[in-house]
Amino acid sequence: MIWLFDYDLTLYGMDEFHVLGSLDQNITRFVMQHLSLAKDAADSLRQEYCVRFGTTLGGLSALHAVTPQEYFDFIHQGDNLKMPRPAVELRAWLQDLPGSCWVFTNARSDWAERGLHAMGIRDCFAGIIALEHLNWVGKPASTVYPLVEQIVQASGRDIVFYDDKLSNLQPARDRGWTTVWLHEGETNSSLECDAMIARLPDLAFRERCRG
Repeated sequence: MIWLFDYDLTLYGMDEFHVLGSLDQNITRFVMQHLSLAKDAADSLRQEYCVRFGTTLGGLSALHAVTPQEYFDFIHQGDNLKMPRPAVELRAWLQDLPGSCWVFTNARSDWAERGLHAMGIRDCFAGIIALEHLNWVGKPASTVYPLVEQIVQASGRDIVFYDDKLSNLQPARDRGWTTVWLHEGETNSSLECDAMIARLPDLAFRERCRG
């Protein structure tokens, strides 16, 4: 069994949103400097590109010729960046999973590496599948999911995938993966995934997959 986890707001929860928020601040600053925009306009464009292209980088690359390395070299620097707290309970849960665990993130791998080390769980993962391993194309582009299957050497129901964005789960479910949506609030929409949980760890769903 292969267990795939998004990093931001999946391996750590909304109660630590300040971690992703600190990165978003750097992304806004990058947009401000690169496109000569005021802060509010840059922040709005950051969010718009994230929705339209899956990541802010996707929009900046497509429309403004921004290269991934210059983007990540900028946003991954600065004293303002926050890391998640140690995750003792999550570590025990991950170590008990049958099979291997991987991180599947829309960031460059160094961002997830730093966070996993801060949480004390880096050694729980066989590897990190990041944008640089996927030709700089991120979720939910359908082209990246077959590449992930090649990396982990598994497909279909042999893969369980956790992500906080429902749109990232759709192409995975279409390929037969078991999909789990990390969502802490109520939803009235029909679920387009196999399960919804509030946060990790979640013992009940793990036991369903093991059985």
